[in-house]
Amino acid sequence: MSDIGDWVRQLKSAGARRQLQKEKNCHISGRSNVDYGSCVFEGDNQVGKFSILHHCFLGKGSYVSESSVLERMKVGRYCSIGPYVHVIHGKHPTREYVSTHPVFYTTVTPICKSYVKTDRFEEFDYVDREKQLFVEVGNDVWIGDGASIMEGVRIADGTIIAAGAVVVKDTQPYEIIGGNPAKHIRYRFEQEDIDFLLDIQWWKHDEEWIRQYADEFDNIKKLKSVLLKEK
Repeated sequence: MSDIGDWVRQLKSAGARRQLQKEKNCHISGRSNVDYGSCVFEGDNQVGKFSILHHCFLGKGSYVSESSVLERMKVGRYCSIGPYVHVIHGKHPTREYVSTHPVFYTTVTPICKSYVKTDRFEEFDYVDREKQLFVEVGNDVWIGDGASIMEGVRIADGTIIAAGAVVVKDTQPYEIIGGNPAKHIRYRFEQEDIDFLLDIQWWKHDEEWIRQYADEFDNIKKLKSVLLKEK
């Protein structure tokens, strides 16, 4: 019976992949595990093999490389998510409680039993409790190979997260961070250029606008000069 269920699920997933490719130019590996019922793709997205996505939103042009595990995560536009990236969620008490085991603080546990009648500890941190989002990623963000992001964290526009970093707190726009725990390395641009980019929010423009100025994207000063002249 389970074999039939798996076969039906595979057929539905294949149909969802074909529909997304046709309607939104999304390319999702057949060897990935995507919950199509809870995930939303804005368009021009890609998901690599062995990646797992549940309750995720991917903005236009954003892609996920192979073997990443993303859950309850909102990703903005034109983001690059490397391989083996994952969201860390779930906490255990580390102070006062005699034990860190869930049977002493929650009614629903991995071993299907509990010694308490009410939940006594908040296990999860959300960036949006109403939508139950663990992590929110801005636009034009690059998350390097093997990075881990703690629940309750917001990644600002333009952030670069170095490979292997463990992100435990919110980032600043156009900040480069790395290490365990991740710390500030430097900003990508001078503050006046960051302010300019946050003002124009190029990722909100249509493709025609982006194509028009794409040749200027190789230098922030050049793009800034061209756009300011046209004002």
